[in-house]
Amino acid sequence: MSLEKIVKEAKKRVKETEKLMKKMEKLRKKRMKEMEKQMEKLMIEIEKLKKRGDIEGLIEMLKDNDEFVRWGAAKALGEIGDSRVVEPLIEALKDDDELVRSSAAEALGKIGDSRAVEPLIEALDDADADVIVQIKAAEALHKIGNERANEALKHEWVIGRLIRALREDSRWLVRSNAAEVLGKIGGERAVEPLIRALEDSDEDVRRKAAEALGEIGDERAVKPLTGALKDSNESVREKAAEALEKIAKRD
Repeated sequence: MSLEKIVKEAKKRVKETEKLMKKMEKLRKKRMKEMEKQMEKLMIEIEKLKKRGDIEGLIEMLKDNDEFVRWGAAKALGEIGDSRVVEPLIEALKDDDELVRSSAAEALGKIGDSRAVEPLIEALDDADADVIVQIKAAEALHKIGNERANEALKHEWVIGRLIRALREDSRWLVRSNAAEVLGKIGGERAVEPLIRALEDSDEDVRRKAAEALGEIGDERAVKPLTGALKDSNESVREKAAEALEKIAKRD
C-alpha cells in the first residue's frame, strides 16, 4: 500500500473515531439527563412521604434495590427524627453501599438516640470502610455526646484518620467533611493540618478549615487566618473573619 493510501485510510479512521466519540458523548448526556429526572422524581416522592410523616413507607424504602433510594430514605428518616426509625437506621449502617451507610450514620447523629452509640463505634472502627463513613460516624458520636461516645472519639487513630483524609483524599467533599469534624473533635492536634487546608484548591474545604480553626480557638491560627482574609472566595474571607473574632474573644 502506498504512503498516500495509508494516510488516506488513517484520516478516514480518525473521522470514524471522532464520529463514534460524538455519538457516545451524546448517548452519555442523554443517559445522565434520564438519571437526573429519575433522581428528581425519587426525591419528590421521598419528600412527600416525609411531609406525611410516613415512617413505615420510608423504612420500607431502606430495603429497596436501588442504593439512591436507600440513601434518600435514610436522609429523610434522620430529618423526621422519630425514635422508631433508630433500629432500621442502625441496620442501614451495614448496607453494602457506603453512601447509604454514611447517610444512616448522619441520620442517627441528628436523632441522638444512645442506642446508636455502639453500632456507630463499630462503623468508626471499620478500617476497611470508606473514610466518609468513619467521618459521619465520628460526627454522629460527637452529636450524641454521652460518655461512651466521647470515649470512643478520644482514640488517637480517629483524629489521625480524619487528618489523613483532610490531607490526602482526592474528593473535595471528603476533605470538607473531615475539616468540619476536626473542628469539633480534633483539638490542638488538628490545628496545623487545618492551617494547611486554608490553601486547599477547593473553596469549600478552605471555608470549612477556617470555620474549624475558629471552633478550636488556637492562637497559632491567627496569622494564617489573617492571610485568608485575602482569599479569592468571599465565603472563605467571611469565615476567616468570624474565626479571628472567636479566637480574640477567648483571649
